[in-house]
Amino acid sequence: MNNAPKTPDQIYLDTDKSLIDTWLHSLSESTQRGYKRCANEFLEWVKKPLGAVTLADLQGWQETFTDIAPHTQRFKMAAVKSLLSKGCTIGLLDKNVSHSLGHPKIKDTLNERILSEEEVTAMIQSQTNNKRNQAILLLLYTAGLRVNELCSLCWKDLSQRMPGGQLTIFGKGGKTRIILLPESVWQHVSMLRNNALDNDPVFMSRQRDSFGTALDQSQVNRIVALAAIAAGINKKVSPHWLRHAHAIHSLKRGASLHLVQKTIGHSSIATTSRYLHAHLDDSSALYLDVLSKTTKQNTQQSTNNNQQKPHQQKQPPSQAEKNTSVLKCPNCKSKELQQFGFQILADGLNHQRFRCLMCDYVFTPLLSIPTDRI
Repeated sequence: MNNAPKTPDQIYLDTDKSLIDTWLHSLSESTQRGYKRCANEFLEWVKKPLGAVTLADLQGWQETFTDIAPHTQRFKMAAVKSLLSKGCTIGLLDKNVSHSLGHPKIKDTLNERILSEEEVTAMIQSQTNNKRNQAILLLLYTAGLRVNELCSLCWKDLSQRMPGGQLTIFGKGGKTRIILLPESVWQHVSMLRNNALDNDPVFMSRQRDSFGTALDQSQVNRIVALAAIAAGINKKVSPHWLRHAHAIHSLKRGASLHLVQKTIGHSSIATTSRYLHAHLDDSSALYLDVLSKTTKQNTQQSTNNNQQKPHQQKQPPSQAEKNTSVLKCPNCKSKELQQFGFQILADGLNHQRFRCLMCDYVFTPLLSIPTDRI
């Protein structure tokens, strides 16, 4: 038995390993993989123990990110800053030298990863002959799920709640949330169960063994990418694009910011509010189209009218007028709609229902995917 005392280098290595293990312990599996890779890359580059790292070392490492995408740069620095902060918090490091190091500034490219409602519908319809894949697309979009949340779903996480159903999601940060599903989506997912037990995965790999194997994230990535190609979408679509689409489309249809935050599981309302800025419906630039003769005539006419009637103010349109002017029938795309009562949705509020005068389809804007199309 070797009882020789450890060298200082061995002590530092043990301390760093202990710190990294403690740091990764409470993180999700996917975050652990990414953060551990970044920490090992930094230690390989700096060639010194974490306790000897300086601010200059961090800045020097950051300067090597010349050929790395901005989001990857930000992720690498966030990982190492998190590690050093954890070491300081639990007392394994004397100070957090990364405290004054800012994150790299990056362009917000969320607007480049937005699908229209027509594109999402086309993706879902492209999988009509594969009910499992179609259900995957429906849940990623309708429930705004992260791909790991979808893969970890078991049948015990689904329960009927008339007229639809609900999902119980154990998500990022160890937080549990409830998501209500429209009846059409609930029925489509429920038909996949057959004789599955409560603990069986909802989405099984076709290469499953006798105990049942859930789809992994790479398989879901391929399913979504192929559905986008089948729908004629010339973009590298990933499952997270459908989560983005959920947020933007529901906000556009009148869902409150807090309801969207609660449904998709953002810890901060600021994160959800990014979707408001990524898909604006108006801009002051639209009022300054000097090349458009029609715009100039309308502007002049508006100015003259204002001068002639200085004391009259145009009344804002009613909420029903606003809805009918922008809504289209999800079945035939007609704008010829008639109000058709109200329906109480998951937020506890009455939402206006409409009937299409062309095809007689009745829908509520938040639940507008026709049952016969999924």
